[in-house]
Amino acid sequence: MSTTRTPRFGGLPPRYKFMLNPYPDQRLYHCPLCDGKLGQRKLPLLIHIDPDHLIALNYTCRYCPACNLLIGHKTEIEHLLYQLFSASAPEVVGNEYLIIGTLEKRTWRDGVKQPQGLQTVLPNVSDFKTYYSELRMSRLGWYRGDQEPPIMEPPPAQEWVKRPARQKA
Repeated sequence: MSTTRTPRFGGLPPRYKFMLNPYPDQRLYHCPLCDGKLGQRKLPLLIHIDPDHLIALNYTCRYCPACNLLIGHKTEIEHLLYQLFSASAPEVVGNEYLIIGTLEKRTWRDGVKQPQGLQTVLPNVSDFKTYYSELRMSRLGWYRGDQEPPIMEPPPAQEWVKRPARQKA
Protein backbone atom coordinates (compact mmCIF):
# COMPACT_ATOMS: atom_id res chain seq x y z
CA MET A 1 0.00 0.00 0.00
CA SER A 2 1.51 3.32 -1.06
CA THR A 3 0.79 6.65 0.52
CA THR A 4 0.70 9.84 -1.49
CA ARG A 5 2.10 13.04 -0.07
CA THR A 6 0.77 16.41 -0.98
CA PRO A 7 3.66 18.57 -2.18
CA ARG A 8 4.39 21.44 0.16
CA PHE A 9 6.24 24.68 -0.40
CA GLY A 10 7.52 25.21 3.13
CA GLY A 11 9.47 23.06 5.53
CA LEU A 12 7.00 23.35 8.42
CA PRO A 13 3.71 21.45 8.67
CA PRO A 14 0.58 23.34 7.53
CA ARG A 15 -0.97 25.39 10.34
CA TYR A 16 -3.91 27.51 9.24
CA LYS A 17 -6.79 27.57 6.80
CA PHE A 18 -6.99 30.75 4.72
CA MET A 19 -9.69 32.81 3.01
CA LEU A 20 -9.55 36.17 1.22
CA ASN A 21 -12.31 38.76 1.67
CA PRO A 22 -12.63 40.77 -1.60
CA TYR A 23 -15.25 43.23 -0.28
CA PRO A 24 -13.59 46.49 0.85
CA ASP A 25 -16.63 47.74 2.77
CA GLN A 26 -17.57 44.45 4.47
CA ARG A 27 -15.84 43.44 7.70
CA LEU A 28 -16.42 40.04 9.20
CA TYR A 29 -17.08 39.62 12.90
CA HIS A 30 -18.29 36.02 12.76
CA CYS A 31 -16.61 33.06 11.08
CA PRO A 32 -18.16 32.16 7.70
CA LEU A 33 -17.56 28.45 8.47
CA CYS A 34 -18.75 27.99 12.08
CA ASP A 35 -20.39 31.36 12.90
CA GLY A 36 -18.08 31.75 15.93
CA LYS A 37 -16.70 35.11 17.01
CA LEU A 38 -13.56 36.23 15.18
CA GLY A 39 -10.46 37.64 16.81
CA GLN A 40 -7.25 38.95 15.27
CA ARG A 41 -3.86 37.44 14.67
CA LYS A 42 -0.83 39.32 13.33
CA LEU A 43 1.64 37.18 11.47
CA PRO A 44 3.91 37.34 8.42
CA LEU A 45 2.17 36.16 5.24
CA LEU A 46 4.45 34.86 2.50
CA ILE A 47 3.30 36.21 -0.87
CA HIS A 48 4.57 35.27 -4.33
CA ILE A 49 4.10 37.95 -7.00
CA ASP A 50 4.63 37.03 -10.66
CA PRO A 51 7.12 36.65 -12.17
CA ASP A 52 9.73 36.22 -9.42
CA HIS A 53 9.05 38.29 -6.29
CA LEU A 54 8.66 36.68 -2.88
CA ILE A 55 7.73 38.94 0.03
CA ALA A 56 6.86 38.43 3.69
CA LEU A 57 4.18 40.90 4.78
CA ASN A 58 3.45 41.24 8.51
CA TYR A 59 -0.34 41.53 8.41
CA THR A 60 -3.21 41.43 10.90
CA CYS A 61 -5.80 38.87 9.79
CA ARG A 62 -9.19 38.09 11.25
CA TYR A 63 -8.88 34.74 13.04
CA CYS A 64 -11.31 32.02 14.13
CA PRO A 65 -9.72 29.86 16.85
CA ALA A 66 -12.37 27.14 16.50
CA CYS A 67 -11.74 26.62 12.76
CA ASN A 68 -8.11 27.80 12.77
CA LEU A 69 -9.12 30.10 9.90
CA LEU A 70 -7.28 33.27 8.85
CA ILE A 71 -9.19 35.84 6.80
CA GLY A 72 -7.25 38.52 4.92
CA HIS A 73 -8.80 41.60 3.34
CA LYS A 74 -7.83 41.72 -0.31
CA THR A 75 -7.94 45.51 -0.66
CA GLU A 76 -5.72 46.05 2.40
CA ILE A 77 -3.15 43.51 1.21
CA GLU A 78 -3.16 44.97 -2.31
CA HIS A 79 -2.77 48.48 -0.88
CA LEU A 80 0.30 47.40 1.11
CA LEU A 81 1.76 45.64 -1.94
CA TYR A 82 1.11 48.75 -4.04
CA GLN A 83 2.94 50.92 -1.51
CA LEU A 84 5.90 48.52 -1.53
CA PHE A 85 6.24 48.19 -5.31
CA SER A 86 4.94 51.45 -6.80
CA ALA A 87 8.27 53.25 -6.35
CA SER A 88 10.81 50.42 -6.44
CA ALA A 89 9.35 48.17 -9.18
CA PRO A 90 6.24 49.72 -10.79
CA GLU A 91 6.19 47.05 -13.53
CA VAL A 92 5.18 44.51 -10.85
CA VAL A 93 2.05 46.42 -9.80
CA GLY A 94 -1.03 44.60 -11.04
CA ASN A 95 0.68 41.22 -11.54
CA GLU A 96 -0.93 38.03 -10.28
CA TYR A 97 -0.04 37.09 -6.72
CA LEU A 98 -0.58 34.12 -4.40
CA ILE A 99 -0.53 34.11 -0.62
CA ILE A 100 1.43 30.90 -0.02
CA GLY A 101 1.44 30.55 3.74
CA THR A 102 2.89 31.97 6.92
CA LEU A 103 6.46 32.58 7.96
CA GLU A 104 7.87 32.15 11.46
CA LYS A 105 8.00 35.51 13.24
CA ARG A 106 11.68 35.08 14.17
CA THR A 107 12.66 34.48 10.54
CA TRP A 108 10.62 37.49 9.43
CA ARG A 109 12.34 39.73 12.03
CA ASP A 110 15.77 38.51 10.88
CA GLY A 111 14.78 39.25 7.28
CA VAL A 112 13.78 42.80 8.18
CA LYS A 113 17.25 43.43 9.63
CA GLN A 114 19.09 41.74 6.76
CA PRO A 115 17.45 40.23 3.63
CA GLN A 116 17.44 36.42 3.70
CA GLY A 117 17.91 34.02 0.82
CA LEU A 118 15.29 31.54 -0.27
CA GLN A 119 17.30 28.66 1.24
CA THR A 120 17.03 30.31 4.68
CA VAL A 121 13.34 31.18 4.39
CA LEU A 122 11.87 27.93 2.99
CA PRO A 123 12.48 25.73 6.07
CA ASN A 124 10.54 28.30 8.15
CA VAL A 125 7.44 28.53 5.94
CA SER A 126 4.17 26.90 6.90
CA ASP A 127 1.74 26.28 4.03
CA PHE A 128 -2.01 26.62 4.49
CA LYS A 129 -3.97 23.45 5.36
CA THR A 130 -6.84 24.65 3.20
CA TYR A 131 -6.92 27.60 0.82
CA TYR A 132 -10.55 28.56 0.33
CA SER A 133 -11.60 30.50 -2.74
CA GLU A 134 -12.51 34.13 -2.22
CA LEU A 135 -15.39 34.81 0.13
CA ARG A 136 -18.76 35.47 -1.52
CA MET A 137 -21.63 37.22 0.25
CA SER A 138 -25.29 37.34 -0.65
CA ARG A 139 -27.16 40.59 -1.04
CA LEU A 140 -29.15 41.80 1.92
CA GLY A 141 -32.89 42.25 1.61
CA TRP A 142 -36.23 40.50 1.84
CA TYR A 143 -36.71 37.41 -0.33
CA ARG A 144 -39.47 34.84 -0.62
CA GLY A 145 -38.90 31.54 1.18
CA ASP A 146 -38.22 29.68 -2.08
CA GLN A 147 -35.98 32.43 -3.51
CA GLU A 148 -32.21 32.39 -3.08
CA PRO A 149 -30.63 35.81 -2.46
CA PRO A 150 -28.28 36.87 -5.27
CA ILE A 151 -24.53 36.82 -4.69
CA MET A 152 -22.80 40.23 -4.50
CA GLU A 153 -20.00 40.64 -7.00
CA PRO A 154 -16.88 42.15 -5.43
CA PRO A 155 -15.76 45.49 -6.88
CA PRO A 156 -12.71 45.56 -9.17
CA ALA A 157 -9.32 46.41 -7.71
CA GLN A 158 -8.52 50.12 -7.52
CA GLU A 159 -4.77 50.23 -6.86
CA TRP A 160 -3.40 46.79 -7.79
CA VAL A 161 -4.07 47.08 -11.54
CA LYS A 162 -1.78 47.16 -14.55
CA ARG A 163 -1.24 50.69 -15.79
CA PRO A 164 -0.22 51.37 -19.39
CA ALA A 165 3.41 52.35 -19.81
CA ARG A 166 3.90 56.09 -20.22
CA GLN A 167 5.21 57.28 -23.56
CA LYS A 168 8.29 59.52 -23.44
CA ALA A 169 7.89 62.69 -25.49
